[in-house]
Amino acid sequence: MCNWNTSTPLQSFGECYWSIHGYYSLIVCLFGVITNLINIAVLTKKSMRTPINCILTGIAIADLITMLSYIPFAIHFYLVHGLEATPAKYSYGWTIFMAVHVNLTLTTHTVSIWLGVIMAIMRYVFVRAATPNSKKNMENSSTIIIIVFAYIGSAVLIIPNCLVTGIHEAFSDKYNASTFRLDSLSLSQNETNTMALLNFWVYPVFGKIIPCVLISIFGGFLLHTLRESDRRGSRLKGENHKSHSHRRTTLMLLAVIVMYIISEVPQSILVVLCACVDGFFVDVYLPLSDLIDAVALINSAVNFVMYCTMSQQFRDSLMESLMLVIRVVGEKSKVPWSENSITTPTFV
Repeated sequence: MCNWNTSTPLQSFGECYWSIHGYYSLIVCLFGVITNLINIAVLTKKSMRTPINCILTGIAIADLITMLSYIPFAIHFYLVHGLEATPAKYSYGWTIFMAVHVNLTLTTHTVSIWLGVIMAIMRYVFVRAATPNSKKNMENSSTIIIIVFAYIGSAVLIIPNCLVTGIHEAFSDKYNASTFRLDSLSLSQNETNTMALLNFWVYPVFGKIIPCVLISIFGGFLLHTLRESDRRGSRLKGENHKSHSHRRTTLMLLAVIVMYIISEVPQSILVVLCACVDGFFVDVYLPLSDLIDAVALINSAVNFVMYCTMSQQFRDSLMESLMLVIRVVGEKSKVPWSENSITTPTFV
């Protein structure tokens, strides 16, 4: 139920949006799970195996894990239960799940943004080289090693957050039972311990600020290089099919980069303000936290749409896979029934 009578407009907005966030996030996550599975299936086909597609596959896997974790989280904490902290909503088991969910999604989200940075750098180097065989500068095996390091590095980056994630028990007189909640970090306060301070600065800097700056810089470089290439192409009066395909691929990757910038930069600014301004976390960030999640979920689910609309090769490969599935299903449906095909019943 939307209540606009809370103390601040932001808190009122947070409560009103909370009432629809569960349904919204569940729909987006279900769509994202299906589309990311399709992304992985198409991008890992033999004809699609390139360094850039390996990176996109790594992003799809990270986004898939994020959404698989968010589905039960949204169902339990938003759809099954209301805003009130009841013992059923915050049981010990579900609070443990929340702790795992928070750290897991922080890890996969960090993987996704850093792979986006790597993708931007690789594509910029490829376009800047401007040689027909420049794609051979990095093999798929080398790219896979980079992806593995991105996953491992992101997991290491979240270790301080795991160490400061605690659970405390509180007795509710109203329900005559205990509830269990995650410990809230007192940001910008003297009582904040060293590990908490380390965690709060390590993740925003290396998980948000640096990758956002890098992806913005190399995205800008890539756009500038693409414009230079277009000007050279116009002077040469014409371009072959291969260069046109490379240009469309670059535009698609630029669209992916822009989505990262739109979803990550505002959140990075808010996270930094949480550390620098007393009360900002409670008064501003928390009321907007569900909306921030919503934008991040959209970014994790929308890549399939961009691939389909901007990549002819992806569309062709997807249609080829769909036709194969339809043909296999059609052939199985035509298998004649016979006495030998009927399973003989057994009796115990």
